[in-house]
Amino acid sequence: MASAAPTTPNYKAHSAEVLRVHNKYRAKHGVPDLKWSTTLAKYAQEWSSKCEFQHSQGAYGENLAMGYSSFTKAINGWYGEVSSYDFKKPGFGGTTGHFTQVVWKATTEVGCGVTTCANYGNARLYTCSYRQPGNMVGNNNLYFTQNVLPLVTK
Repeated sequence: MASAAPTTPNYKAHSAEVLRVHNKYRAKHGVPDLKWSTTLAKYAQEWSSKCEFQHSQGAYGENLAMGYSSFTKAINGWYGEVSSYDFKKPGFGGTTGHFTQVVWKATTEVGCGVTTCANYGNARLYTCSYRQPGNMVGNNNLYFTQNVLPLVTK
C-alpha cells in the first residue's frame, strides 16, 4: 500500500507557477494559454496522493514527474523532450509524450497536485491533468500535425 507523508501541499498554492511555466512554453509554439481548473487540480491531487508512479488511466491527459523540487523544474523536464520531437514526422513517441501534452493546442485547461511520498523515499510526485487530453493517436498523425506546432519564438 502506497502512503503519502502526513502533510500534502495545497495544490492551490501552485496554480500561478504551473500556469506561468506552461504558458511560457505554449507561447513559443503559438498556442493559446491554459486556464486553471479546480476540477482537474482536485483530480490530479487525489491521484498524486495515492503515491503510485503510474498513469491514472482517467479521462484527462496526464503528466507525472518525480525527483524534482518544484513544479517549474518538473514542467521544464517535460518540455525538455522537445529536443527529441521530429516536427517533420509528427506523431506520438515514448520519449516526447510529456512535451506534446504541454503544448497540445486543443488543450485548454490544466490542474495539478503534488504529494511527498514516503514509499519513494519522501520524493515528491507531481501530477498535472489536462482537458482536452493531448496525444490523440490516429488519422495518420493528423492530430499531432494540428496540435503540436513548431517553434514560433525561441
